[in-house]
Parts: sequence; C-alpha cells; structure tokens
Amino acid sequence: MSIKNNITEIRKTVGKKVKIIAVTKGRSTTEIRDAMNAGITDIGENRIQEAKEKLPKIHKMHHSALSSWPKGKAQTKYKKITKHFIGRLQTNKVRDAVRLFDMIQSVGSLKLAQKISQECGKIEKTMPILIQVNTSNELQKGGVAPDELDKLIKQVSELPNIRIEGLMTIAIVSDDKDEVRRCFKKLNEKYKNLKSKFDFKWLSMGMSGDYKIAIEEGANMVRIGRGIFG
Repeated sequence: MSIKNNITEIRKTVGKKVKIIAVTKGRSTTEIRDAMNAGITDIGENRIQEAKEKLPKIHKMHHSALSSWPKGKAQTKYKKITKHFIGRLQTNKVRDAVRLFDMIQSVGSLKLAQKISQECGKIEKTMPILIQVNTSNELQKGGVAPDELDKLIKQVSELPNIRIEGLMTIAIVSDDKDEVRRCFKKLNEKYKNLKSKFDFKWLSMGMSGDYKIAIEEGANMVRIGRGIFG
C-alpha cells in the first residue's frame, strides 16, 4: 500500500481525537513529503544528527509547497508541521534539540529537564515536553520509574522555560498482549490522576505494533513509523 493509503487506514482506526506522530527516522524527504501530502502535521525524530541534516530540508520543502499553492488552499493542505523529539536525549545534545524541535517527548530525569530549561532560556523559548515513564521496568528503556513520577513532575514543573503537557511511555516488546496492555493501563491511571492538577493534554502511547491497544487504554497521541512508511 502507498503511504497515503496507509495513513488513511490508520486514521480510520485511531479516529479524529488521536494525534498521529509520523516517525521519520531513516526516512527520505520524499517519503516525508508524501506523508505531509496525506495530511500528516506531526513528525517524530529519534536522532539529533539525522534531524540536523533533514529538518532544514523539510522546512524548506514545506514553505516551498505553501508558496506554490493559491492563497487559502495552501493553509488547508499544508498545516504547520510540528517536530517532536522522541528518542533518548543526551544532555550534550540538548542545545541542538531545543532549536530543532517543537516538543521533546522523552524527558525522564530532572537533570535533563534542567538542561532543557537552561538552553531554552538562552533563546527565550518555552519548550513543551512530555515526561517519559518506564512502565515496563526494563533497564534498556529510558524514563522515570512510575513510583518516582509524582516527585519528578513537581520538580520539573517549577523550572522556567519548560511546560509539561503530558506523559509518554514505550511498552514492553512482547507477544503477550496482556503484558503490553498492562504498561499502557499503568500510565493511563497516572495520567488521569495528574491531568487536572497539571493541565496535561497528551498521553503518548503506542507505536506501529501496539497502537491499537494503546488507544483502547486511553492514548490520544500515537507514534507510528513502519505502519505509515512500510
């Protein structure tokens, strides 16, 4: 199936209230353009170096498309592209990240949040972030432990130039759907308890292999790469 057809089918599944992040790691600008033409307005990158090379080209391509369309129609076909960083972010890459991206979804420590706040302060920018929670308790995955989440949110919410907009997790990789569901259910319970207190908007859960389960458990943002691009 084409990228356009893949996106059409995914939209039928997720509905209008769930935001789709097209994961563009390793994808060409041509593929990303095709996704944008099919209505994708949010893209997610995992690697800073790749993003540094790719995002300026996408920006140029996007504005070129806007200028070539009749006034009015362009805004309908090409909405603003929001760029999300969704990978593990090292503190020495934060300076680039805050300049390249519109949201950082993978903040799992106070140290990282402090660095983001510091770098954003230098350019007078407020960065929307999501707190990543390690719901699978796997050492190789980033994110704060669930029982440390409340403490981290309180600390990060006091920092300037940073705004927590919700939570994110990567579920366990398992053929046991109940184990996968447990990860999403655990984060949704945390989200519901914190949402009103901190004015959260986003529960980012689910990727190509498990986004349907994530939506069943309350996700309103999914990160899909293979399902879109093949």
